[in-house]
Formats: sequence, C-alpha cells, structure tokens
Amino acid sequence: MPSPWEVLVIEDDELDRELVAELLTLRGRGGVRVTEAKDLQSGLDALGTRRFDLVMLDTRLPEVTALQALRAVGEKAPLTPVLPHPSYISAQTRQTVRERGAFDVVVRGDLNGMWAAVNKLLTLSTFGGDILPAARAVGQ
Repeated sequence: MPSPWEVLVIEDDELDRELVAELLTLRGRGGVRVTEAKDLQSGLDALGTRRFDLVMLDTRLPEVTALQALRAVGEKAPLTPVLPHPSYISAQTRQTVRERGAFDVVVRGDLNGMWAAVNKLLTLSTFGGDILPAARAVGQ
C-alpha cells in the first residue's frame, strides 16, 4: 500500500476540525493521515516541520482574514495545495481565492463536495509533477 496522504487541517472550531478530520479519515479508508491545528500559528509550525500533500484551511480564523491566512500558508509551503472551507462563499470570493493560489473552495457542511475536491486533488498529486495547473483546471 502506498504511503498515506498527509493532510493538515487548520480549523479553530473544535467540532468542525474533528468533523473534517473524521470525514478525511473515514472516506480515505486508511489512505489519509490527518494532522489537526487549532489556529494558524500551530498550522504554520506544522508546515515548518514536515511536508503535507494538502492543507484544509478555515477561512474564519479569529486572528487573521481568509486572504492573510492563505498568503501565510502559501509563503510557508508554496508547493502545497490549499483547500479553503468556509461556511459560505460568493462567486467573486471563490474566484479571488483561486487567483491567490487555492486549489478550489468547498463550503463547510457539503461533505460530499469536500471529499470530492480532496480526492480529486490527492489523486492528481499521486501522478507527481506540478499538480497546481492541473488542480486549478479541475477546480474551474
């Protein structure tokens, strides 16, 4: 069996963090290993110590705006795809977030949509190479 995909979940709400982690673990059927971070700084610390295949990013962290968090994660791990998961997103914000480097955006609570985006991205990463252009094309 190949190594599990490494996913970092940065989410300040404990219940939401556990829900996303459980979704990834159960749907991943042993192929996804989740690291949880309760705030942006903990997430950035984790990104500084090891490589992740994906970062699931809460867009309503108390200490920063969504775009500041996206920028900080992008600076710390520029080759790691980021999948923001807000509770609501407008079409304009979705486009802005994609332009700033996010793979896609999935609305929190849409568990099937969230898993579909995660699975698509992680499957692309399995093939190696630069997945960001392909990931963006899939997310369009």
